[in-house]
Amino acid sequence: MAHHADIIAHARRDLADLVAIPSVSARGEGLEACAARVEALLRDAGLQTDLQPGDVAPFVVGETGQGPFTLVIYNHYDVQPEDPRELWNSPPFELTERDGKLIGRGSADDKGEFVSRLAGWRAFRDTHPEPLPFRLIWIVDGEEEIGSPSLERFLASRFPDTKADLCWWEYGEIDASGRPVVLMGFKGCVAIELTCRTARADLHSSLGAIFDNPLWRIAAAVASMRDASGRVLIEGFYDGIEEAGARIRALVGSPPFTLDSIMDATGGGRLLQGVSAQTFYERLNLAPCLNVNGIHGGYDGEGAKTVLPATAGAKLDFRLVPGQDPKAIAELVRRHLGTAGFADVVITVLDDEMLGVRSDPSHWAVELGTALLEEWFGRKPVLQPSSPASGPAYAFVRDMGATLFGAGITHHGAMLHSPDENILIDQFERMIGFSAAFFDALATRFRSSAEQPPPIAASS
Repeated sequence: MAHHADIIAHARRDLADLVAIPSVSARGEGLEACAARVEALLRDAGLQTDLQPGDVAPFVVGETGQGPFTLVIYNHYDVQPEDPRELWNSPPFELTERDGKLIGRGSADDKGEFVSRLAGWRAFRDTHPEPLPFRLIWIVDGEEEIGSPSLERFLASRFPDTKADLCWWEYGEIDASGRPVVLMGFKGCVAIELTCRTARADLHSSLGAIFDNPLWRIAAAVASMRDASGRVLIEGFYDGIEEAGARIRALVGSPPFTLDSIMDATGGGRLLQGVSAQTFYERLNLAPCLNVNGIHGGYDGEGAKTVLPATAGAKLDFRLVPGQDPKAIAELVRRHLGTAGFADVVITVLDDEMLGVRSDPSHWAVELGTALLEEWFGRKPVLQPSSPASGPAYAFVRDMGATLFGAGITHHGAMLHSPDENILIDQFERMIGFSAAFFDALATRFRSSAEQPPPIAASS
């Protein structure tokens, strides 16, 4: 068996090599090179590998083992652009150690997560070289940072009719006190753009006495969709929402952090009506919401320009929960605009693929994983029913039938998508240990069941 220090050193070299490849999917840069490197790492770790084409970047697939249980691990090798580069305190594509952290683009999202699991897999296989008694499918996406446009088609093509028991998601969190936060779901999302034109060209503002203003039209259309409590006023919006079970209700009823801590961390100071220390966590996990991403149009330069704009627009997104179909929600918006007197406001759907999912926190593999996380991190993990954000987990949960298990090392100061992105070295090393233990525990469970003799048939 490799010495622990050797395993850690190997993992750090792997991470440094991957961070050095600027695999920026938004620019289509470095993707083939990074995919080839990821494939080589999985192949060298004993998995059968192949590359599958995507719209922008290849998918890397690694497989091994067989048995009554299928574990899918999902990671991604693409990263966000490094801009603004001048705000980095070290080169973005060079892994740098500073203040107990490993810093570099992708060190957290998601190359550090991938490498920590891979290092744990190697450590497990050093002591358990025999055939794996469960099926492992490792998928590494190259398009996650641009919305994984090919993922659903790739899974349907490469893994038709494949059923999985557990999907170990690309990331999980470690809160400020060092507690692992295991994500069990994600919200869905639909993004739209609204546009309105009231004249061929901008007019003198004196004509505002007789002509309507497109900015007023857009503002009124947006205001008609939501009240001051955040409740969406579009008819049919809440129809079909799946009810949360008793276990999930109990989890959201005991927030693992306070509303004050979020307000302190973000600087957010104005709450929606009805949001309180008792209700905020349930809303974050279980409530859909409407966001105005931007309203634009007219003059916003220096000084005054008395103009009546000809056009205006707004970008919006809806965060959705299980039971809400993004495509159906977009149609409800279209119908609402017509019935509310805004037929002149045009809707363009920008993204309507992301479905919300929420898995059962009582699944035995989740309970096994959380028990091991507690051993390795020294704190009782938090099971979070749903991230307030969205992710393409629906492709695994809905189509493969997998239970989601989001365990990882994203910490509150990880600076995801920002300069000086980082992971904490201590947490990186603990996740390697946890990963090895998790693989071992799964193998032990199914190796033991395979070794049980068949029952003796009753005599006739």
